[in-house]
Amino acid sequence: MAEGGDEQSVEEKAAKLRELFLSHHSDDIKEHIYDDRDVAKFENDDNYVVSFIRYFETMQDACNHLHESMKFRKDLGVNDLKANMLPMWMWESGNAYIHNHDKDGNAILYLHVKQHRKDSQYLTINKKGFIYVIERFTKQFPDQQLVVLFDLNGAGLSHLDMDFIRFIINCFKQYYPKLLAYMLMYDMPWIFNAAWKLIKQMLHPESVKRIKFVSKSDIQEYINKDQLWEHMGGTDDFVFKFDPAVLDEDISQMGPEIDSASKKRVTFADQDSTMYKSVSSDSMHDAVETSKSNESSNTNGIIRERRGPPPAHTNRRVSREDNSFIGRLLTICPAEELVFEIEDPSKEASDMIVLKNTLPYSIAYKVKTTSPEKYRVRPSSGLIKPGSDVEVIIHLQQGYQNTVHKDKFLIMAMEVTNESNKTFSELWKSVQKDSIMEHRLRCIARNNQDTSDGTKGSNAGHSSHALSQLSKKVDQLVECNNSLKTKVNILLLVQVILTFFIVVYGAVSLYMWSGDSSDSIVDENKGFCTKSPETGSTCS
Repeated sequence: MAEGGDEQSVEEKAAKLRELFLSHHSDDIKEHIYDDRDVAKFENDDNYVVSFIRYFETMQDACNHLHESMKFRKDLGVNDLKANMLPMWMWESGNAYIHNHDKDGNAILYLHVKQHRKDSQYLTINKKGFIYVIERFTKQFPDQQLVVLFDLNGAGLSHLDMDFIRFIINCFKQYYPKLLAYMLMYDMPWIFNAAWKLIKQMLHPESVKRIKFVSKSDIQEYINKDQLWEHMGGTDDFVFKFDPAVLDEDISQMGPEIDSASKKRVTFADQDSTMYKSVSSDSMHDAVETSKSNESSNTNGIIRERRGPPPAHTNRRVSREDNSFIGRLLTICPAEELVFEIEDPSKEASDMIVLKNTLPYSIAYKVKTTSPEKYRVRPSSGLIKPGSDVEVIIHLQQGYQNTVHKDKFLIMAMEVTNESNKTFSELWKSVQKDSIMEHRLRCIARNNQDTSDGTKGSNAGHSSHALSQLSKKVDQLVECNNSLKTKVNILLLVQVILTFFIVVYGAVSLYMWSGDSSDSIVDENKGFCTKSPETGSTCS
């Protein structure tokens, strides 16, 4: 289907895509898989719907991208994302900002790769920051495109974050398909060539054409000199300086998050706050009353507990009393670790946490994780009435099987009285820390796919695993190359020293040999001796 050559009007294209989308995802809309604000935009904004139709893809591709985009926006909480949800260091670093225009009038999104923090701890923060910049731009300039300028000058392997690169690619491939004009890769080091070969495999050939590799000598083919940074050969002396006015709310609220990030401590993030849906403003009293009604969900949205059947491989958890942690407020099963059985790397894996309340009053719980972008927790918070239990299903999303061992989950619990009229968020903020019960679980992944050579074959060929392995191999090659260079230099030095000694030794030997063969020598008494074959030696 051609985007430019198709004579259908925008309204006709939008109607056609809506019809296809509803035929596949009408149940998702009813089950509130998407944000209601995005659904309203889908129903009323023709230009938004048509933006997912690209000439080199089919209508079904557009439908899939629209679904992934709307689901992504709900999961990440894009509509509620604000600047003060992100740590101060992200804004002060200046690693991503929009400045100037290219020759076609497209705004330039500048990404300073050398300033990027490559750490799984910062991945979620980096994603949110990138989306915030893009979302802010699209709201201000809905019809304008972006040129993404990757400044790779001075960047090394320590800055090569393949997970974040894949996220950026998906943003322009699925979530914002009409936003990208093209990408400029400025001054890319040769050590990134292997990574680029893998990135190309993730892209459609038409998308690959939008990626340009430039240096100081040819970047002005795309950006005029007066719109170009000085270190790239331009005349713009712009230096990024953080302006606190960009923040929507009091930045002091970010203090704990900044401190934990800067100290590189383990940080647990709420699944039901910024990454997912925000807590309802209904009262805690309503939630307590709902917990007594034996319903699986609350119509006011406080407890959205979907009680579907748990995965087959997790049924063993319910009756395993020997694998339970008996805490002050809750009994938690499993006691120490979550096990994700990897049957198929292209599908999600899951495990279950059983929370049991043996006390005569209700208990509120909350589940946090160090990597909220990897997991879906259902339900991530709620109330457990006396004598009952809750099954919390943890879904590990595909593509993250190889980093599960780095992750942890935190289960928090507190007492709830019937007299409380506070919301969940207010109650968690006001409760004293020493009255909250906390228990941590570590994560492991178990490969169940049969392999003939004893290796973990279930992840062979998986793109994220391949990218991670490639990055490690490139790092090893660089280290090996540096080590070999050092050894070669040492060998050259040793060779020069040995050559010098050989030359000196030869010269001394030659001199001594010449002295021994002389016809006369000076004896100890300073006399002269002569040698004769007939008479022997005579001295005077």
